[in-house]
Amino acid sequence: MKRWVAVAFGALDIRSHSLGEGVYEYVVTPARPAPPLFLVADGAALWRRLVDGPLSMDDLDRDSIDILLEMEAMGIASSDIDDDARVTAVAPPTLSSPFHELVYALVGSVCRQSSIRALFIKGPTLHAQGLRSREHSGDVDCWVPPGEERRLARALQQWGWTPAYSAFSGTAVLHSLTLRAGSWGCAIDVHSWFPGITLEAAEAFDLVERSSTDAAFAGKLVVVPSRPVHAMISALHDTRPLLGVSASVSKVEQAAGTLRRAGSGVPQVVHEFQAGYALRDVMRTAFPDDTTDWGGAPIPPDWEWRQQRSTPRIYLAALRLIPWRRRPSVVAQLLWSRIRSVAGR
Repeated sequence: MKRWVAVAFGALDIRSHSLGEGVYEYVVTPARPAPPLFLVADGAALWRRLVDGPLSMDDLDRDSIDILLEMEAMGIASSDIDDDARVTAVAPPTLSSPFHELVYALVGSVCRQSSIRALFIKGPTLHAQGLRSREHSGDVDCWVPPGEERRLARALQQWGWTPAYSAFSGTAVLHSLTLRAGSWGCAIDVHSWFPGITLEAAEAFDLVERSSTDAAFAGKLVVVPSRPVHAMISALHDTRPLLGVSASVSKVEQAAGTLRRAGSGVPQVVHEFQAGYALRDVMRTAFPDDTTDWGGAPIPPDWEWRQQRSTPRIYLAALRLIPWRRRPSVVAQLLWSRIRSVAGR
């Protein structure tokens, strides 16, 4: 006899949250491409029973069976009690933005479904780890092995996100691919490496993953960096040069504070990831007693174009990071995008 269980790519109990408006009880992301569903009354009660289930037809009356079959069609109920998306508990939101929490859970679920290894970086996890005071972030950042960013982008397109490809996408110039927000209202940045780390990209991902830990968002576990590694990532993000402008003194001090909070294991992490050159001023400020010559560490390949002040110089420096055989294609795309921009004025 079939038995049914609750499934979702993320779910929250909003009975005591303002999102529920005193009416809705649960918000549930289906385990198939669709917007979140708000459950109320009989539907909410039955779905809660499925969470506590499994349930068989004998457990239900005719009306409940009809609702169950509708839920199965919507992707929030399944007759496979071993379904990977099965939900066995539902908690209230932990983030100030419940929809962002649902996006974390959704992206993590899509990655598992697609067999894509993913780490979730920055954002509210930094706050949870005591590395920054601000809890909310405007988007969701994840880090995947190099080459997987396009596969994840394709998987998330059916959920409503649109990849913002450029001439430099998929090259050693750009470290992330932005997925523009659709109806969810939350953009996703898919990183394939991180500026300032000179360790080979695949090795860097493996190294982060080996020291990672789990975090729960909307009932789904995702993988996040360890505290020292995450502090290094945050410091690199806050202090990387842009348009020839180096990080301000206040930014360096802010990043140094982040590293100090992460503890004495940070220098070893910075050394392992070969990020010493990018963080040389931050490390000297955070750990003044450390005698390491951080300035002698390898220079990140993308630092040259980041230190240019004009667009033509940025492009020329960036092109030097691209193999000869790919340069004509990249130049053609740059010229075409410029023509379209001028034509659209």
